[in-house]
Amino acid sequence: MNRPLRVTVVTTAGILGGAEVWLLALLDATDRLDVDAVMLGKGPLGEEFRRRGVPCVTLPTGRTGAAIVASALSLARRLRADRPDVVLANGIKAACVCALAAWCTGVRCVWAKHDYTHPRLMKLLAALIDDCVGTADGLVVASRHPRAVLVPFPAPEGTALPREAAREELVRHGARLNGHDERLLLTVSRLVFNKGVDNAIEALAQPGGERWRLAVVGGEDPTEPGEQDRLSQLATDLGVGDRVDFTGFIKDAWRIIPGADAAAVLTKPTPAMPHPEGFGAVALEAMRSAVPVITTPGPVADRVAEPGAAHAGIAVPPGDSTEVGQALRRLTDHDTRAAMGTVGHRLTASHPGPADCAGRLVQILSETARLPGAGLTGSAPVSVVTTVLDEADVIDRLLGLLAPQLVEDGDEIVVVDGGSTDDTADRVEAWAAKDARIRLLRLPGSTISAGRNAGVRAAGNALIACTDAGCYPEPDWLARLRAAAAESVPPALITGVYRADGQGALSRAMSAVGYPVPEEARHPGPWTRVYCRLFGRGLDAAMPTGRSMAFSRSAWQDAGGFPEHLHTAEDVLFGRAVVGAGHRAVLASAAEVGWEQRPTLRRTAAMYFHYGEGGGRSADPRLVGRDMARAGAYALGLAALVTGPRARFAAATAFTAYVSLPLTRAVRRHHWTAVPLVPFAAAVRDLAKAAGAGRGLAGRLRSGRATADASDKDGAS
Repeated sequence: MNRPLRVTVVTTAGILGGAEVWLLALLDATDRLDVDAVMLGKGPLGEEFRRRGVPCVTLPTGRTGAAIVASALSLARRLRADRPDVVLANGIKAACVCALAAWCTGVRCVWAKHDYTHPRLMKLLAALIDDCVGTADGLVVASRHPRAVLVPFPAPEGTALPREAAREELVRHGARLNGHDERLLLTVSRLVFNKGVDNAIEALAQPGGERWRLAVVGGEDPTEPGEQDRLSQLATDLGVGDRVDFTGFIKDAWRIIPGADAAAVLTKPTPAMPHPEGFGAVALEAMRSAVPVITTPGPVADRVAEPGAAHAGIAVPPGDSTEVGQALRRLTDHDTRAAMGTVGHRLTASHPGPADCAGRLVQILSETARLPGAGLTGSAPVSVVTTVLDEADVIDRLLGLLAPQLVEDGDEIVVVDGGSTDDTADRVEAWAAKDARIRLLRLPGSTISAGRNAGVRAAGNALIACTDAGCYPEPDWLARLRAAAAESVPPALITGVYRADGQGALSRAMSAVGYPVPEEARHPGPWTRVYCRLFGRGLDAAMPTGRSMAFSRSAWQDAGGFPEHLHTAEDVLFGRAVVGAGHRAVLASAAEVGWEQRPTLRRTAAMYFHYGEGGGRSADPRLVGRDMARAGAYALGLAALVTGPRARFAAATAFTAYVSLPLTRAVRRHHWTAVPLVPFAAAVRDLAKAAGAGRGLAGRLRSGRATADASDKDGAS
């Protein structure tokens, strides 16, 4: 369980802008990731990766659609060969390349959104990319991704330099400060036109800027070569060249911000970059250092100058150097600067640091990869609850597989016997006599749901795991569930997986038809994704199975426990209730148990009939709807057989598509004798479930009428 998550990071360019600083800060703050990097342009970021021991390659990518597609194909070849757990696309251009490459190769992808560019692309990217993180609240909304969450730019870890030491560091990098009391304006950014450094220079020549000088911290960007020369010439032409200093790039520039009297974040719209600043790391760092901020409208200004509240700085129109000069005039006053600095420090005092932000990102990456808890070793005690009824032939194997997975202090197994007539209970008691962590509860006549609820009530731990007597947990099954629960924001429901198999061609065909395999959760190919959306047979965190799952006691209570009026489908309804109560569910594709299909066609059909019956009795629209839709499809297919050649061709094509994924599963497992039986197995499964759903709905209606009649009689009496 200590294996880190394997992540391929794709960056928009090799520069060291805010998006790249965010990424490096988070990578430095966690040991849960095994990272390799692909840069879509050359630059100093490559050296930062190499210094951290991160393998890095450059894939030069132009801005045209053809260049994006070419790079996506190259990245797809790399992903297919390396097979990482997940891809992190850092920036909009990286997202465009990764969306296609990851979708085609079956590698799940997370997009880190840092700016507001290209809003028309958002809907397409949201459809192709699995998850999204935004570095500001507005970016989360702008992504248009249904599962986008906030992972902000972290507050720097450590202490900034004292004012005098910070000014000395600026002097060492070329700033010409004439005295400790000289008022200093600071910009920290790449030297590109839209950052508005020219407006800060122009402000020095405006009324209010006469007593200020400017230190420009940051290097040139490959996309705008010669920008420093342009800015330097502008300062000379305005007669303020002796008050403008270019320091170049300064590593950990946040440490020298206390040397300034104000910081400027003057991003302005341009035809190429018409959108506001994304998250404003410089503003955050200045506010934490109690330095007031001059900024243009947008998310940064919203934080610096909140309406109706004390301000941590001054908002100015974009591109308006006159207003920047007026802001400098106000900030000439020491008391004004001190008051704004105090507000800024208060507003940012609780901002999360690198460890917290890295924890959020890693949790999202691992959950996207369907490997929650990757790189963690959980320590929470677990109560394993299983229900049994005449399971003498398998109970010893189950307990023999579970007992070695228990930790000495706190773990337990609660076996609830529903009234076995064989020696199941005696066998459990024999285990309990040897191991005090194993307990038996006798509950004759109880259903699976009632037995599980009784086991949870009797359990001594807040984290509950469930499996069934006919399952074979993998040696790390419990450790995987425990690790997933150890995330910084623990999920309330952890849906594990199972691998169904059987003996004989028909059982294996039934297995291929009825059950997705864990690999499809981790690396779903394009057709697997489309198939699951069309036909609804994918693994879903909100629809767990009692064979492999874990949940918190509070989630169980909020969901009202397992529905005891159902004999089947109770686990799925329980999961839906947990999510419906506002709790979060995750899919743990490595928490795996084995499970063997029924040995005969009759028993298999009966099993599916009871599954459908449970869904019908629940009256859950999703469960009933999909069973009835499949029954309707078979009816249309039969009608097509007598309609004409075109209808028969359409029906045959649709049915071939329907069984394509089960056929692929059988082929991948080399179950060649099962392949020709897959269409028959699909029909048996679907029609048995549909018949069961119909019976379940009818039974529910009869029960409802009986209850209503009884109520009427009570009312009449």
